[in-house]
Amino acid sequence: MVIPLSQIDIGEKVRVVWVAGTADMAARLADLGFVPDEEVSCVLKGRPGGMKAYLVRSAVIGLREQNSREIFVRTGGK
Repeated sequence: MVIPLSQIDIGEKVRVVWVAGTADMAARLADLGFVPDEEVSCVLKGRPGGMKAYLVRSAVIGLREQNSREIFVRTGGK
């Protein structure tokens, strides 16, 4: 199933399918490692609607809720 990254739970592993949003933001997210077929997991959630931290390419990246809703991922690990 494909869902926004913002909907995954802590510890859940997913794979990026595509990144929506403006070209500038999609390029910035790609620079951070959010590219198709890259594995991502959620490592920390703040308050609802706030920042969340994701592990991607051995780095922990903090994203705003708005940005994590623009990244679509496939659930089920591989």
